[in-house]
Amino acid sequence: MTLFNSYRESIIIKNHLQSTHIVAGDYSYYSGYYHGKPFEECVMYLDELDNICPREKLIIGKFCSIATGVKFMMGGTQGHNYNWIAAYPLDFLDDDFDGYTLVPPKGHINKGDTVIGNDVWIGAEALIMPGVQIADGAVIAARAVVTKNIAPYEIWGGNPARLIKKRFSDEEIKKLLLLKWWNWDLETIKENLSYLRSLNITALWQKFGDNL
Repeated sequence: MTLFNSYRESIIIKNHLQSTHIVAGDYSYYSGYYHGKPFEECVMYLDELDNICPREKLIIGKFCSIATGVKFMMGGTQGHNYNWIAAYPLDFLDDDFDGYTLVPPKGHINKGDTVIGNDVWIGAEALIMPGVQIADGAVIAARAVVTKNIAPYEIWGGNPARLIKKRFSDEEIKKLLLLKWWNWDLETIKENLSYLRSLNITALWQKFGDNL
């Protein structure tokens, strides 16, 4: 068994992608690569039928931290319609059934792309369900099951995941969303590490807010 000592041994996701259905921003990393499996294995599609309808995409922003064992459940064409009496896909009983080679199953529910914002931290073995959008600065606790959209700078945990608290006040969150530090060049980030490694949002705003 290969030991994993720190995030420094993780991979930058965008440098290891082969799938066209996954997009990752600069510096977002996955710290589970020590399992010897590519990041694509974190992304679970329920079928392989690209010829039926386009697969939803997983879109990851910049500077995201994704821990080991995280899974992104993507809908594919097999999303079950639990609003019907029978959630089971009974298409095989239809007279025109052709093995799903031409049309999606009648029970198909397309949840859309899964979008992860910037500077999002997703804890170990969390499960992100189809079509979920997790906004900038959010934190997902280990083994959380995320079924709903998550607002900026919120911390969620549990199964199903629920809001635990906000990381900052509403006013501070507004300022951070305007500052968008993840879009700065690396030199600017380096020059302001003392702010980014602190709780002093006021000082950071005083330095950059007037320019927005």
